[in-house]
Amino acid sequence: MFGPEGQRKIDEQRVCLVGLGGVGSHIAQGLAYLGVSSLSLVDDDRIDETSLNRVVGAKQADIGRLKVEVAREQILQIRPSATVTTLPKNLRTNEAFALLRDATAIFGNVDHDGPRLVLTEFSAAYRKPLIDTATEIFPEAEGRPFDFGGRVVIARPGEFCLFCANQIDREMAKVDLESPEVRALRKKHGYGLGDENPAPSVCALNGVVANLAIIEFICLVTGVRDPERLLKYKATRGVVTASDDRASPDCYTCKCVCGQGDKANVARYLIAG
Repeated sequence: MFGPEGQRKIDEQRVCLVGLGGVGSHIAQGLAYLGVSSLSLVDDDRIDETSLNRVVGAKQADIGRLKVEVAREQILQIRPSATVTTLPKNLRTNEAFALLRDATAIFGNVDHDGPRLVLTEFSAAYRKPLIDTATEIFPEAEGRPFDFGGRVVIARPGEFCLFCANQIDREMAKVDLESPEVRALRKKHGYGLGDENPAPSVCALNGVVANLAIIEFICLVTGVRDPERLLKYKATRGVVTASDDRASPDCYTCKCVCGQGDKANVARYLIAG
């Protein structure tokens, strides 16, 4: 589809995946089939019973194992010559930041706006393209029918970010980034933190969103076309729509954080461990 030159560009990519759950495991598998030779996997979570219907490659015998190790096995079964680095730690660690700095592209497959904000600032500061994914399921409620789908944001430093796409809630991100002590104190005093149960997920939906993200990655790397900025998949209608949004003229991340590197002080989000 993109010829030997395009395949060479793909092979040369150093991709860092943050989050190896439902969508992230699909993307890891897809990038291995695509021919990416160097992948870094960041996730401190383990496979449990609820992972088995959505994490690609996870089996009953994998319960209790690290998600990054299960993903690594999948990648090497597909592409034995690949270089796969696993980091079973939180995104907000020096080790994770080092892997992000070395990457040529980042996939963010996280569930919450806190880590999404960290990735957005990091990718802008160090000029790394960020492909952010999310799936959504909305149960039927009064005045609202059942709905489900997902979206992909292709954030290119200085041109477009997740804030421009209105895909980060700063207040929710603030809650996500609180220290355990502050979070426990707020919970003790009765401040609502939302439902802590994991969001529902289905393998087919995750696969659609993951493959939309991989297609845009192909476009970004090979130049077969310009990648879209924001794709939305509306599963109840069976359609994918592309947004023609542009960077917000007053976006602080695009205008002030972009290209600042260490001066942007993204390290302020680091935690111990």
